[in-house]
Amino acid sequence: MAKRTKKPSILPEQRWNWLRRSEAGESAPQIAQKDFCDVRTVRIHIEKAKQERELKDARATVLRTALERHYEDLCNFAARLDPLSIRSFISPPPPAEDEVMEAALRQHLPRSPIWNYLASTRNLQRENAEIMMNVKQKIEKAVRAERRLAPLLSAGLSEVVPGIINALNYQVGQWSIGGSGLTLEDNLLIEPAGQGKGQLCYGSSRMATVKREDAKKYLRPLRKIIDSLEHDITSWEEYGKLRKTNEEIGRLDRKLHEELLIIKLRRIVPGRCRYCPL
Repeated sequence: MAKRTKKPSILPEQRWNWLRRSEAGESAPQIAQKDFCDVRTVRIHIEKAKQERELKDARATVLRTALERHYEDLCNFAARLDPLSIRSFISPPPPAEDEVMEAALRQHLPRSPIWNYLASTRNLQRENAEIMMNVKQKIEKAVRAERRLAPLLSAGLSEVVPGIINALNYQVGQWSIGGSGLTLEDNLLIEPAGQGKGQLCYGSSRMATVKREDAKKYLRPLRKIIDSLEHDITSWEEYGKLRKTNEEIGRLDRKLHEELLIIKLRRIVPGRCRYCPL
């Protein structure tokens, strides 16, 4: 009995060649005749090549989608880092997730100036918070030690002390970032409080509720006291430091914004990280 000879296996390259020829209009019998193969083998491998192509296309689609979402995650995180971007009303992700995203972006862009800007800004923000706390403590001490408030306190206007403290804290916060803050001419007012009474207000700070006919009497000394305290604050060393740190934070924020804007507009982040789909 004659020994059977094993048919040569069909290589992937040949299978794909048959698929291309089939799609170009060549029939399976024509391919089989030209390549000296069984027509059933040609048909089987053309179908197999189609399945391989579909699987490859499906994988490419999945990978492309995964990459797009990965880049989108990085770009969204870059937007959250941007101090000059407009914040949306969507709740931010948990801090732990942002820590992961920061690690991923660092791996993609290890030499970016973003990280120096961020580190410097965070240090300055901590320093700024400490200075602001000292300024607030000094404001409270100065207001409580203000002797010119004695007549108002004797008249029962005890709320003027916390009211002035709150107003001055607001002023310092605004001035230190370049804002204009409140003005005594426009914002120190008497608001109707009902039943023949008026409320002394400085911006959103409520000072005291008094009889309407007495309100102007109290408003004049209050204006002088607040004006004097505001003038004193702007000469404090701590206030100067606060302005200086805020100016430096603003400069770094602009630099950081420029770098993060590149990521946003490119939409693709170079490099790799452990979370890349590839």
